[in-house]
Order: sequence, then C-alpha cells, then structure tokens
Amino acid sequence: MTEQQKTYTLQTNGSFLEQKKNQLLVAVYDNNYKAAEQIYYDILKYTEANSEFNENTEKLLNQIQTIIKKFKPALKNCTPKFKGYHNRLKTLILDTIKQSSGSIPHVDFRTWEIKIGLDNCRKDLLFKTAMTFQLSCGCSNFCRRCNEWALPKVRSHFSYKAILKILNHMEQQQNDGISLYGASDPLDWTEDKKTISDILSYLKKRPLEYSILTKVPKGKERLLEKLLKMNSNLSVSITSKNKARIKKIERELGNPISKQHDLDELLIPAGLDEDFVSIKPSITDGYGTEITPDGAFIIIPSFTSALYPFGHKKIRVTSETNFFPVKKTGRNALLVDYFKPLEGYGLNKNRYHLDRLLDVQIESIILDNGSDELTPPGMRSLKEYLSIFEEKPRLQRKKMTPVVLKHLKKQFLSKTAFKNLSNKNKGFYLKKIHTHLNLCEKAGCLMSKLSAVSFFLGSISTYVQKNPIKIKMMRFLLKDEIKNGFDTDTTLVAHRPPENLLTEPDIDSFDIFRCYVFCLLNNSNDGAILKFIKTHPSVYDPAADIFVHRSPF
Repeated sequence: MTEQQKTYTLQTNGSFLEQKKNQLLVAVYDNNYKAAEQIYYDILKYTEANSEFNENTEKLLNQIQTIIKKFKPALKNCTPKFKGYHNRLKTLILDTIKQSSGSIPHVDFRTWEIKIGLDNCRKDLLFKTAMTFQLSCGCSNFCRRCNEWALPKVRSHFSYKAILKILNHMEQQQNDGISLYGASDPLDWTEDKKTISDILSYLKKRPLEYSILTKVPKGKERLLEKLLKMNSNLSVSITSKNKARIKKIERELGNPISKQHDLDELLIPAGLDEDFVSIKPSITDGYGTEITPDGAFIIIPSFTSALYPFGHKKIRVTSETNFFPVKKTGRNALLVDYFKPLEGYGLNKNRYHLDRLLDVQIESIILDNGSDELTPPGMRSLKEYLSIFEEKPRLQRKKMTPVVLKHLKKQFLSKTAFKNLSNKNKGFYLKKIHTHLNLCEKAGCLMSKLSAVSFFLGSISTYVQKNPIKIKMMRFLLKDEIKNGFDTDTTLVAHRPPENLLTEPDIDSFDIFRCYVFCLLNNSNDGAILKFIKTHPSVYDPAADIFVHRSPF
C-alpha cells in the first residue's frame, strides 16, 4: 500500500448535532412538522445527556435555535410539546452561558496537549499548517452577524505560557505567519495584568509574522491606542454597531486606523443575516489548521449556506488524522482550485495530493452556479476552468508556446543542464511540456475536458449515493436553478450523449454540466451520464495539473 493510498482517511462526517441540524432543515423545507418535532426532541435529549458543551457544540445549538426562529411559521402546526422542547433547550443554553462565563479558566499547554491527543508527528504538522490561533473561547462583542458564530461572553483563555509555547512550536516548524483571532476578539485576551500587547511584544522579537482583527470591545480603547503606538499589525472590523464609536476613537487619536468592511456593500450588519435558504460566497480565506482552547481543526473553505453557515468545513484533528492540507491564506488561498484534490502532508511529512475530492469540495461543485456573486476576485470558478478547453483559449495557448517553453526552461534549467536534473525533476519538466503541447491540439484539449467533466460527475455520483439528507438540502437551495435548467436543457441532454454535447463548440459546456449535475441530484435521465463516467475513467495528475484518462492497469 502506498503512502497516498494509506493516508486518505480525512474524515469529514459531521457530528451528531450537525447531522441533526441538517435533518431538521430538510424536515422544515418539506413542511414535515411531525418529523421536525421528533428531530428537535432528539436534539434536546442529546443535549440534556451531554450538558458540558464544547465550543462547536454550542455554536451548532445556536444555529439550530436560529433555524427555529427563521422558520417559525412553518412549525406552527407542531404540537404544544414542541414549544416545551424549545424552552427547555433555551434554558440549557442560557445555563451553560452563565456557568461557563462565571469563572474564566486559563488553559495550560499540557492540558490542551492531552485533550487533542496527538503524537509528535501530528503536532508538528498541526503547528506547521496553522493559520489561525484563537487565544480565547467566546467574545465580549458577540456580534450577531459573526461569520464564526462566536459564543457570547468570554469562556476561557489560553494561558500566557501556553501561547508562547505554541508560537514557538509554529516557529520551529517554519510556519511563516499566524492570525491571532477566530471566534473571539484578541483584545479580550488577558491573564493577570498581561494583555494582547504582551504577546505582540514577544512576537516583535520573533520571525513569525502575525495579524489581528478586532471589533474593539468597549473598555479596550486605551489598549487599542497602546497597540497602535506599538505599530501592531492590526485592523478594525467595522460593523453597523461599532462604526460611530470607532470613528470617535480615530478622531481622539488623531491618526487613521486600518479598517476592514468600511464600505456600505461590505459593512457587516448588526442583525444575523443567515437565512438558511440561499447560497453566499465563502467568508473563509484560507486552507490549513486552526488552534483554539477547545482543540484543533482542519479548515476547508466552502460557500456560505445552510450546509456550512461558517463559510467553511471544520474537521476536528484527532489521533487518527493522517492528512494536513498545505497552508494557504489570503490571495494564495484564492489560487487554490477548490475542485481539484488537495495537496497536503502525510505522516512521513512529505507533500502529496489526495486522489479524490473531499465531500465539502464536491458540495461546493454542486452549489457553484457560475455566478460572479459567488466567486471572489482572484478565485477561479469551475465555469472559468471549463472555459480553458474552448477553441479561443486553445489557439491562444498555441500562440504562446514559445513563451511557455521559455518560462519552463527558466524554471527547471536556469541553474543546471537537463542531464543534471534528478529523474523526478526531469519527469516534471517533460510532463509539463507535454501537457502544454497536448492542450494546444484540438483532440488533446477536448479529451482533457471530457476527463475533467467525468471526474467531477463521477465524484458527484458517488457522493449522491451516500448523502441523502445533504442532497435534499442542496436540491432545495438550488430549486430555482434546477427548474430553469431542466426547462432549458432536458430535451437536449436526453437525446445526445455527453461526449457530443461537451465537445460541441456552439454549446456552453458549463450549462450542460449543470444540467448533468441536476440529473444526478434527482436520479433522472442519468443513464447516459453513468455510461459516460464509466467510458471515461479519469484521475487528477498533480504533476501535469490536469485531469487525465485513468488506465485500467
């Protein structure tokens, strides 16, 4: 068994409450109030039996409470018992808030280390790929439109010594930068007389870069002033609630403050805007891991929807975790094609690509309608990717061949001759040349398109069989697009094989692809699609960075 085969064990199954949240939504979408009542009762009994909530458990309970509030009219036919369940669950959550925010503990490194239960290899990979270091659990601001669904009131902090130890481990693993926030406000952190300024003073002497984003909790104005005088790398997140207060602080200080979201179209509203019926852009700008007082998590960006209200999939790191995605943040994260198998580290600490897509990636493909509204500037959508196989881009590539070959020569041969390259680099060099030339030829370009589409449809087909609840959720979220897509393309799809439609220059390949996705979601007219997948088995070739026909041997 190869390392790549052995390490594809990154489990993305949701927790019990995440699954129940999804079941509840499906029942609400279907106006099945009896099922909704039973599911809500199951949630209540689970919560009563597990009354010591971790951070993510309480976040999911808050999402469930928000669902009940948003869909209250649809639940009007529930029995009076439902209201009793709802009141009992609210009381449990409020009691937890009072209890956990009454005495705020400081988590030391050893306690956290035991809790996550990782061996040295996994800890090294965690620190190497960490992109977020959340110093506290809970937030004094509790913005109701928090993309992280931060818990109200501070519940715990890392101890100062634990923070320094974790930062040192990151430095030892050549981690180049860390965000000191998450579902919390970094200005909330404190221990005795120490504040975030003490942590930043320590980091000033280290090579590890950092950034902090704050809403500036009330009473922290002087701390903000101190951080600004230290030339700290901070920005203030502007909301409709703190905008006037931040402007006043800025006037008093007499210097401008770096701000985010300070435009009407970006301004974070005061009220919770998750509606559980629409699909919005991702609000997560990085792949990697997250460290919190509650544990450690792998973060994979996703569209923001009822599936993932955080705008990302959060996968707990455990002693069984065998794959850690390569850390990519900011602009570099936008360059990651979310529809390709991820690159990461195995337990031998070598980098490789997975041989298939994670469920969260397949879900993003299904939800991606190709609109500009869902695609941030700099990020390549699936629609844009499929367009590279069209005739105009092909001819442009052919025209650019001398420039491309010159660039590859500079990349591989600027410091040595071809004969002196390692066998591995010789293979990479020749494969990249071959891939470019193949994509310049019409037959090769069209075959590459068929391989890519087959890979995506094959991934979706396998996913559909295993995730009935999520499929129902996505059918609801896409109901308008599905209706319009079937009305437009069903006849065309039913009478011509995919090979013909996808290589027809006058037909938009993405539109046809979307129709095939809808067929798979609805188990209708999918015979030709399944035959196409079987006829064009494909895999992702990371060296060539393209999907290719999979040999049966």
